Amino acid sequence: MNVFYIEIDKFKNTHSKDFLTSYADKELKTDKRFYEYTLGRYLIKKVAKEYYDIADTSIIINKSGKPLFKHSSICFSLTHTKNIVMVCFDKYNCGIDLEYGKNRNLKYLSKYFGERFNTSEDFYKFWTLKEASLKLADTIEYQHFQQFYKDYYLTVVSSKNRAHNIKILKVD
Repeated sequence: MNVFYIEIDKFKNTHSKDFLTSYADKELKTDKRFYEYTLGRYLIKKVAKEYYDIADTSIIINKSGKPLFKHSSICFSLTHTKNIVMVCFDKYNCGIDLEYGKNRNLKYLSKYFGERFNTSEDFYKFWTLKEASLKLADTIEYQHFQQFYKDYYLTVVSSKNRAHNIKILKVD
């Protein structure tokens, strides 16, 4: 399973907003939403072409609301938070979530979710797994959690339990 990401601020410094307009296939009301959405589409299509040799990167939405390639069996899942847009690719159904860590009321969250969160990492492991599993829309057979950079927490899940080698690659 490969994970690719873009840092939004760095991308904005090297590319004009006009460059991304072709990736906006719907109305996006705020600049923040514009960059998250269009950079997500850009990242998915760029990686599909350059790493997986997918010529037609047309995306459709299935009955469950999950995006997939119209003409390829390669699966992908997208997440964005704060300054990062990230996508995972696999030959099996996958899901991903990345969250920027911030101070949380762990006592309240423990009570609310009926889970015991002793640390922020405990909470983000729970939360990113919950979000990634929603994107998977399938039975979780494999899960991977890690801290990404200093303040981000990442979970990827797959519908196949096999030896996953998670590679995280930056895209410019």
